[in-house]
Amino acid sequence: MKKYIFLLITFYCLISFKTLAQDVKEGQWKIVDSLSTKGLTRSALDKVHVIYERSKKMNDQPQIIKSLLYTISLNQNLSENTNTKNIELIDKELHQTIEPVRSILSSIEAEMYWDFFQQNRYKLYNRTSTQNFNKNDIETWGITDFHKKIGQLYLSSIKEEPLLQQTKIELYDPIIIKGNARNLRPTLYDLLAHRALSYFKNNEQDITRPTYAFEINDPIAFASAKEFTAHKFINTDSLSLHYKALTIYQKLLHFHSNDKIPDALIDADIDRLQFMDQYSILENKEKLYINALKNIYEYYGSSSASAQAGFLMAQKLFNNSSAYKLTNDSSFYSIHKTKDLLEEIINKYPESEGGINSSNLLKQILHKDLNLTTEKVNIPGEPFRTLVSYKNIDKIYLRVLPVSEKTREQNLQNLNENEKWKIINGLTPLRSWEQNLPLPNDFQNHSTEIKIDALPVGEYIIVASGSSDFNLDKNPLAGQYVYVSN
Repeated sequence: MKKYIFLLITFYCLISFKTLAQDVKEGQWKIVDSLSTKGLTRSALDKVHVIYERSKKMNDQPQIIKSLLYTISLNQNLSENTNTKNIELIDKELHQTIEPVRSILSSIEAEMYWDFFQQNRYKLYNRTSTQNFNKNDIETWGITDFHKKIGQLYLSSIKEEPLLQQTKIELYDPIIIKGNARNLRPTLYDLLAHRALSYFKNNEQDITRPTYAFEINDPIAFASAKEFTAHKFINTDSLSLHYKALTIYQKLLHFHSNDKIPDALIDADIDRLQFMDQYSILENKEKLYINALKNIYEYYGSSSASAQAGFLMAQKLFNNSSAYKLTNDSSFYSIHKTKDLLEEIINKYPESEGGINSSNLLKQILHKDLNLTTEKVNIPGEPFRTLVSYKNIDKIYLRVLPVSEKTREQNLQNLNENEKWKIINGLTPLRSWEQNLPLPNDFQNHSTEIKIDALPVGEYIIVASGSSDFNLDKNPLAGQYVYVSN
């Protein structure tokens, strides 16, 4: 099965091919899968059509949708140029069905148009505008035609707000895989709104933007959810994708404003702030972004969903600290402040998304790193220098290992890291010593030059380790081949 099989997968965190309520239905779909796997595509299509007709009579909405998506996939398997046919199939069903199936199909059809557009982007941007052409043939459409149609379909998919907001997502469990964050998409409205946002958040249309294009230049874009949803943003660009995304965020946040459990609200609000941070043209947007995340993290501190806001705040602080190479004396971008925040999040919400992300970032901050850079050939009887690059290490242990003919025959370069280091650690060192390193305790990368005492003519491996036993377990090791020669 080819391209449009993935429409089934992308319908909220992956639409399942194998989840059916009754054993009878499951058996029917297993037959379809078996026929398709054997290459009997037309037989599989006939079986899907039987399931579709039966589902229509029973008004089994999830099975109707699944049958349509299987039909699209199998059609694509029969022929590569079935885009128009498949879109017509969904469009026909869309106009003869009832809600909320109509909203779901609108979202699916929008994705089909968007997918076709992305596959043919290079052609479309080289195409001039055409007049009096066949609007039913998408092969002749221009960029504006696609964006207009896709936008209309996605907006149509969330138009019936009251109905969709009252439709629990569990009703569509037969075609939706339960993710580990089901509480973040509790209704069909949440599902379809976030699917629409995945399109409206992109900046594809900005390539041909008008002079009056909508821009996110209002500080209220970073305000609290309550203030943001009540604000009227000024816009004269009717085609602006970002303005439509902004209005969808307003509706989503307003919908969840009185939730007893604020997880869905927090998730949508964090997503909104990330969008604003990416596309806002405000000069102080970074400060607004961090302050907004901080407010979420502190105000909803009793909810584990707030941990992600704390993590994103810490991530921004960490990125800035690394970029500016500041030390622990810096207040705002201090990496120490980041470390403390991450540890707090991990302690409070260890199993949450934000807690897991914080744990990974903390490991990155505390990670020890070590590397050596030395001239390939050095003069006999004279000391030479090696550059030590390091992070979170205040002392290294060094060895100079003579390379014998036997070692050379083992061809260390072709071995994996563990095998290579086992051989190197088994060599008898010509010289061993310790070297203290200046460590500002700022969790940053540093480098310094150290002296290597004079060596006789020969081939050597200079090895450095973060621990005295040169062990391979969670210990940074660095090696450098050098020659001493006239």
